[in-house]
Amino acid sequence: MKIFKFLLALISLTLGLEIRGEIVRGYPCVRRLSQLYCPTPGTRYPKAKIGKFIDENKALIRRMFGEYTFTPADNYTLPYLYQYETYDGHILHTRTERATSQTSFTRSSNKVDACESAVEIVTPYWASNSAGKIRAVVNTQHLQQAIQQEVCQSEQTKRCENDCSCEQKYKWHRLLTYDPDDDCKGIFMDWFLFPSCCACRCENTVSK
Repeated sequence: MKIFKFLLALISLTLGLEIRGEIVRGYPCVRRLSQLYCPTPGTRYPKAKIGKFIDENKALIRRMFGEYTFTPADNYTLPYLYQYETYDGHILHTRTERATSQTSFTRSSNKVDACESAVEIVTPYWASNSAGKIRAVVNTQHLQQAIQQEVCQSEQTKRCENDCSCEQKYKWHRLLTYDPDDDCKGIFMDWFLFPSCCACRCENTVSK
């Protein structure tokens, strides 16, 4: 347990991220932002069973997942973000404010967010579904699922203070998963909640 805590602290220091949460017993994970953060898949991760099911049901997996041709670790590069390599070899991007002229999605180049945030590209091994059940997320060498999440870096900033605070928002994602306690289910779709953005929220003074 002490080694695991030391590993989490070392990863957070290396990536410049703060990891806080409750350690999940039996899994190499901590609960962070209403979801699981797992530096490694751990010994319980059913990699062999997932691989066998994919080999035996290629047509089914293709219908659920589609043709896999994109590798985030190799092709996902954004020059305006600081880049770090994650524990499983993927690239993680962080930022303290939204990009301006580097992206066509920004409507105005002279505006910034009121709240500071960091963008993370994660490929989870384990996740807690909508019913609170822990599922193994299908992430193998040939079939990877990545989530882009934006995490609040502080509760308040100079532009978001007093009766306002930075609030973490979440979004539901459908992922291919495997139930390690029931091999008969095979691979199936399930719903998972991940951080999506950081918004400045203020007290509603009109209704008072």
